Amino acid sequence: MLKKIILGMVFILIIAIAAGGYAIYSFFPEDDHVATFALNHPDKAAFMLVRNDTVIAQRNIHKKMPLASTVKFIIAIEFAEQASNGTIDAQEKILKSDLLNYYVPNTDGGAHEKWSDSDETLEYGDSIPLQHIAKGMMQYSSNANSEWLMEKLGLVNINKQLEKLELKDHTEIYPFVSSLFITTDLFPDLETDAVVKKVNSLSMNEYTIHSLRIHEKLKKDTEYRNQKLDLNEAIQRIWSDRLPAGSVSDYISIMKKLNSKTYFDTTTQVILDDIIETSMVYNSTKEYYEHLGSKGGSTLFIMNMSLYATDKKGNTTEMAYFFNDLNAQERKKLTMSMHDFDRAVLRNRKMTESIKMYYTD
Repeated sequence: MLKKIILGMVFILIIAIAAGGYAIYSFFPEDDHVATFALNHPDKAAFMLVRNDTVIAQRNIHKKMPLASTVKFIIAIEFAEQASNGTIDAQEKILKSDLLNYYVPNTDGGAHEKWSDSDETLEYGDSIPLQHIAKGMMQYSSNANSEWLMEKLGLVNINKQLEKLELKDHTEIYPFVSSLFITTDLFPDLETDAVVKKVNSLSMNEYTIHSLRIHEKLKKDTEYRNQKLDLNEAIQRIWSDRLPAGSVSDYISIMKKLNSKTYFDTTTQVILDDIIETSMVYNSTKEYYEHLGSKGGSTLFIMNMSLYATDKKGNTTEMAYFFNDLNAQERKKLTMSMHDFDRAVLRNRKMTESIKMYYTD
C-alpha cells in the first residue's frame, strides 16, 4: 500500500514538473521567435529585414497596422527639421509643469514619470529645453511629451512629413492621448457594449475631429485630464485599433534615411542622432556600433519595433516588425524574445542567414 502511495506521489510530481517545464518553455525567449511568429501568423504580423541594402526577408510589407509609439519617429523628424531651419529654438526652456496638461496617469506604463524623475531631467529643474523633451519622447516614450510636441510643432506640419518622406501606406497622425477621452467625453452614461458600438460607428474623420477638440480641452483646462477614465480591455481595444497606422515598408524607408546620414542636412541629422540614438552613450553599445537607433510601440494588443544600425565593420541593417491582435500569451512571449532577437540579427550572421532561409522556403 505504501509503495503504491509513493509511486502515485512520484507520478504526480513528474506530471507537475512536466507541466511547469511546459509553462516555462512556453514563455522562454528564443532568438528567432519574432521571425518565426511573423512567418507563421501572417494575419497578425508584418516583417521586413534589410542588410547592406539587400532585402533578407519580407512579409505583408504594405499592410497598414496600428503603430502605437513607433509613430514618434515622424514627430522627431519634424522637430529636428524645425530646429534646424530656425522655426523653433531647440534650447528654448519650457516649464516642466506645462507638459502635465497632456499627461494621463496609468496609461503609458510609467514612461513620463521615469523621464521626469531621471537624473538628466532633474538637472534642468523646473524648465526643460525643447530638445530634451523630444529626447524624452523617443528614449522614454513619454506620451505627454509627444502630445505637447504635436501642439508646438503643429499637426499640419507633422502630417506633411508623410508626403515629404514619401510614405505610401501611412494614415493621418492625430492626438492619440486626447483620443483616450473620447469614450468618456461622448458617452459618459453608456455601458461598455453600447460605447463600443457607438465609437465603432464613428468615421475616422469624426474620430479625429473629436480627438482634436479634446486636445484643445486638455491644453486649456488643467482639470479635464483628471477625470476618471473607463479603460477596460474593450475600450482599450477600440482605442488601439484606431491609432495612426503605417506599414513596415514605410518604416524601413525611414530607417534607411536615418541610417544613411546623408538624406537629412547635417544640422538636422545631428539633432536626430541626439534624440534617437540615445543608447550610443554606453560603451557596451559603442563597442559594436557606429550608429544604433530604435523605437518600439505597444498596447495590450500591439507589439512593434523599427530599428537601424551600422556596425563597426560598416554593415548596415534596417528592420521593422509590427504585430497586432495579439493575445496575452503571444504578447508576453514576443516581449520576452524581442531584445535577444534584435541583438542576434545585428550581431550574429547565422541569425540573418536563418531568417533568409525561413522566408525563402
